[in-house]
Amino acid sequence: MNNMNKIFSLILVIILASCAVNKADSNQIIWVNSSKVPCTGVAPMQCMQIQNGNELNPENWTLFYDEIEGFNFVPGNIYKLKVSITSLDPNLVPADASSKKYKLIEVISKTPDTKLNLNDIWVLTHLNEKAIAIQDENERPRMEVNLSENRVFGKGACNRFNGSIKKLSGNTLNFDERMMSTRMMCQNMKLEDAFFKTLSETNTYQIKNNHLYFFNSNNKEIARFKKID
Repeated sequence: MNNMNKIFSLILVIILASCAVNKADSNQIIWVNSSKVPCTGVAPMQCMQIQNGNELNPENWTLFYDEIEGFNFVPGNIYKLKVSITSLDPNLVPADASSKKYKLIEVISKTPDTKLNLNDIWVLTHLNEKAIAIQDENERPRMEVNLSENRVFGKGACNRFNGSIKKLSGNTLNFDERMMSTRMMCQNMKLEDAFFKTLSETNTYQIKNNHLYFFNSNNKEIARFKKID
């Protein structure tokens, strides 16, 4: 009988130890950004972007390679979540898996991300507040903003270009200076050069009535676009 008691006691100790290892270590506030971005874990994948804390810092996102149990992510919204974080027994976790388990407790807030209105196709209508005159609409500069890839691409008067978005926070918008473009000679090189120069000088933006406005560091309007898609 004593042996049976010892066995049951040993089993109980093992169960309690397992529960202790897997108990929730803490509850935390986690913010989730409005779109997933490409990342590489074991293989290329799409990752959420998160940050911790009660206050949101629009420039402080980090990649999140795990999942949050019970959380249904819908792109286009910034979430504030309360989650429990549990430490798992490293000996029971596969080498390519996380030793943390995240579980949703509460969706504190769900706010539409207004910057996603940038995610569209835009044609140039004004430079420095003056309407541009185009005889051939095929020469009208246009661009497409793709926030899921954090990129911008399109064409000037004739040359195609693509590049990355360096910074997008609040109404701040900066493009990477290292835009790649083809090198054909256009009939309207003056317009194309002015358009590409505008992209390099863009500091802030505004969207109003399906029009996109770019401003330089002096808050002067340098370009205006119309949404076409």
